Amino acid sequence: MATLEKIRSKAGLLVAVVGIALLAFVIGDFLKSGSTFFHQSKEKIATVNGTSISIQEYQAKVEEMTEVYKRRMQSNSINEDMQTRIREDVFESLVNNILLGDETEKIGMTVGKDELSDMIIGDNISPLILQMPDFQNPQTGTFDKNMLLQFLQTIESGDLSNYPEEMKAQLQEAKKYWLFWEQTIKQQKLQSKYSALLGSAIAVNSIEAKNAYEEKKISVGFDYVTQNYQSIPDDQVSVSDSEIKQLYEKRKNTYKQEKQQVISFIAVDVVPSNEDEAAIRKTLTDLKPSFSQPDIDISALVNENSDLKYIDAFMAKSELRNDMQDFVEKANVNDVEGPELKEGSYYAMYKLVAVTTAPDSVKINQLVLPNMEDQDLKNLSDSIIGVIKGGKSFADVATEMTQGRTNGEMGYMTEAQLLAATDVKFKDQIFNGTIGDIFVAKSIHGSHLVQIVEKTKPVAKYKVATIQSAVTPSTETYSKLYNDLNSYIAKNNTLEKFKTAAAESGYMIQNEMPITENQPNLINISSSRPAIRWAFEHRKGDISEIFECQDHFIVVAVDGSLKAGYRPLSSVSEILKRELLNDKKAEKIINDLKAKNYTSLDEYAKEMNATPNSVEFVTFSTSNISGIGTEPIINARAPLTEVGQIAGPLKGRAGIYVLNITSKKVSEVPYNEESEKQSLQSTNMYRMYSFMPALRDKSKIEDNRIRFY
Repeated sequence: MATLEKIRSKAGLLVAVVGIALLAFVIGDFLKSGSTFFHQSKEKIATVNGTSISIQEYQAKVEEMTEVYKRRMQSNSINEDMQTRIREDVFESLVNNILLGDETEKIGMTVGKDELSDMIIGDNISPLILQMPDFQNPQTGTFDKNMLLQFLQTIESGDLSNYPEEMKAQLQEAKKYWLFWEQTIKQQKLQSKYSALLGSAIAVNSIEAKNAYEEKKISVGFDYVTQNYQSIPDDQVSVSDSEIKQLYEKRKNTYKQEKQQVISFIAVDVVPSNEDEAAIRKTLTDLKPSFSQPDIDISALVNENSDLKYIDAFMAKSELRNDMQDFVEKANVNDVEGPELKEGSYYAMYKLVAVTTAPDSVKINQLVLPNMEDQDLKNLSDSIIGVIKGGKSFADVATEMTQGRTNGEMGYMTEAQLLAATDVKFKDQIFNGTIGDIFVAKSIHGSHLVQIVEKTKPVAKYKVATIQSAVTPSTETYSKLYNDLNSYIAKNNTLEKFKTAAAESGYMIQNEMPITENQPNLINISSSRPAIRWAFEHRKGDISEIFECQDHFIVVAVDGSLKAGYRPLSSVSEILKRELLNDKKAEKIINDLKAKNYTSLDEYAKEMNATPNSVEFVTFSTSNISGIGTEPIINARAPLTEVGQIAGPLKGRAGIYVLNITSKKVSEVPYNEESEKQSLQSTNMYRMYSFMPALRDKSKIEDNRIRFY
C-alpha cells in the first residue's frame, strides 16, 4: 500500500518521463521512416512550381547532351567551358519544359505524330535537321534528305543480333543521338504553337496601324551641334544626398539582385616560359633528320611525335592550309620545312611525302549492305549488281531496298573526306576504281555496294606529313608559378594583407567583385566554377587555397555577402549621382544658351565649341540615328519642326543638342491599313515568342545547383 501511495505521489513525474520516452520513440521512428524524405530533398537540384528535378534526372540529361556535342564536334572529349555551358543549357531546358508543359496542359495543346513526322521527313523539315552536318552533302554542303532517310533506316533496324558488338554500340549511340534531337524538335514546335496562340490573342486595331504609318511617313534631314555633359566640371553643380535617395526610391525596382558573395581574387596566367618554347623547338629540330629520311615509316613517326595524326591522303592545293600551299609549290618530294612557330602557340614541321596527278574528288553511289556471312553477302551483291547492269538505275534499286529512305547518292567526295569518314583501304578502293564500276567495298562500318559515277578533272595533288607540337608550360614552369603563389598566400594570410600586398609582389588583384551562385566562371576564366562554389561556402575574411583552373591559378578571398533583394543605396549612389549631375548640367547649359537668343546654328556651334554635322532620313520611329545613337527627344522634335527652323536646345542622354532642319519629305506611299496591321502583328508574334521570361517571373523556382556544381 505504501508503495502504491509513493507511486501516486510521483504521478506527475512519471507521466512526464513516460511522455518524454514516447516522444523520443515517435521522433526516432519518424527520423527513420523520414530518412528517405530528407535524402530525396538533398537530391533535388531544383523545384519548379512544386515539380522537382532530381540530380539523377539532371545528370542523365547532361550526359545525353554531352554525347550529342561530342558527336557534332566529332570529338571524344569536350573542354570544361563547354561542359559548363551544357549544364546551364540542360538546366534552362528542364525548367522551361516544366513551365511550358504546365501551361499547354491546361489548354490541351500537344504536338501530334503527323506534325512531328512533317518536321522530320515531310515537307517542312525542322531547321535543326537542315543544319546538321550529318545530313549535309559533302560536296555541296547542303541538306541531303536521302542521307537523313538512310540514317533513319539504319538506326531503326530492329534486329541487331547479326552486327558486331562495336557496330551495335555505334548504332545504339546513334539512336540516342537522334532521339535527343527528335525530342528537342518536338519541344520547339510546342513552344512555337504556344507563342502563336499568345500572338493571335493580341489584336492590332486601326488606331495602332494608323499611328505606325504616321510615325514613318515624315522623314527629315538636319544639321546639328552637341555639347557633351563632361564639358562642364562637376564642381559647378551640386547634388544632395536627399536627391540621390529620392531618385533611388523611384528606381528601386530596377536594382533587384540575387544573393551574392563579394570576393577579391588573384588570377595567375599559366603560360609557357621562353625556355619551354626553346625546348619544343629543339625537340622538333632533333627529329628533323629522321623526318627527312625518304624510307622512314612516316605514319608511325608522325603519330608518335605529333599532336595531329598522319593523313594518308593526297590533297589538292586548295585543301591545304595557306602555309602548306606555299611550301608544296616550291618543295621537292622528301623536302622538309621547319620547325617554325605558328600563331605563337605551336611549332610545325612539314614534309612533302609524294606528288601525283589525279581527280580531286569522286562522285559515288553507295548502299550499306546487311551484316551477313561472306557467301550470303556475295550472293546478294551479285544479284543487285546484275539487276543494275541489266538496266535498272542504282537510285531505283536503292530506293526499293530501303523502302524509299535513300536513293544511294553520296555526291562528290575527296580523299580526305573519305578517309575521315571511313579508312584508308576503303578510300583507296574508291579512288582506284573506274567510272561505271560497281563493286563491294569494305570499311570499318561494314560492307558497301559502291558505284563510281564520275571523277573530276585530274589536278596536282600532294601528300604532306605534319609534325605539330603545342608550346605548353613545362613541369618546372608550372611548379614555379604555383609555389610562388602559394608562398604569397602563406605570407599574406589575412584579408587586408592579401589585398594590399598584391601589387608589390607582382600580382594583379580583382577587388570586391560581386558573384552569383550560378555564375559559370570568374571573368571568363575557364574551369573556375569550383572557386565560386568555395566562395559561397565560406565567410568574410576566409582565403582559399589555390584553384588550378585551365591556364590559370586562382586564389579567392571573401569580402562579404549581399542578400537577395534590392541593391543597397550605397552600391548605386555614384550611378544615381552621375545622372543627377548630368540633369543639372543640362539645365545650366540650356538656360545659358536660351539667354543668348541665338537664331542660327553657327551661333550655337561657336558658343558650344562644337562642329556641325548632318543627318538624313530620320523619322519618329528611327531606332538609331547615324552618328548620334539613341536619342528619343530628337525623334520626337525633329519631324515636328519646319524646314529652316531651329529645334533646341534639347536635353538628350549624352548631351545637349541643337538642330537646324534642312529637309522634310512626306512619303508618297498610300496608307494601307491591312499591310500595317500585318506588320505590327508580325512584331507582336516575334515578341510573344520570348514569353519564357514572363513565365519564369511569375513562377516559384528553387535553384539548388550550388550544392552540386
